[in-house]
Amino acid sequence: MPEMVFIGLGSNMGDRLANLRAAGARLSSSPGITLIAASSVYETPPMGVLEQQADYLNQVLKIECAILPGELLNLCQSVERALGRPADHKPLAPRLIDVDIITYGDQVLEDNKLALPHPEYTSRQFVLAPLQEIDPGFRDPVTGQSIRDLLADCPEHPIEKVWTEEPVPC
Repeated sequence: MPEMVFIGLGSNMGDRLANLRAAGARLSSSPGITLIAASSVYETPPMGVLEQQADYLNQVLKIECAILPGELLNLCQSVERALGRPADHKPLAPRLIDVDIITYGDQVLEDNKLALPHPEYTSRQFVLAPLQEIDPGFRDPVTGQSIRDLLADCPEHPIEKVWTEEPVPC
């Protein structure tokens, strides 16, 4: 049975908007994936970086997913590689594209390859704000907290909504 899944997209290199569009298009045209909603694009400064970097463009996709979490992770990584992200990408380095599984239904999972929900999503306004935009009834699979409460508890980080007036079609 298909699960409702949220995917986070981010880019701070090259044509950032085109990178988001290309990643969304590749994901939504994959077998077993149906795009339900795409948030607006949010612009945010990089967090925790050691070197000067461009601001990120971020977006969250809501998809209906008929493939298993491990298969979805492989798909996300193949989209990143197809768009030019090297396999040996260093943490906190600039990114052409970042494709993260935020939640996969109500599943809670942690193994050596995948953690669900994404372990850092509740501390990232650039994930929570677009998630609230496309699913105001969202609840955290672990705590049951509403998206509104998650946002209220989230540390402040500069975020600029909206890079485009309309959600970017994928």
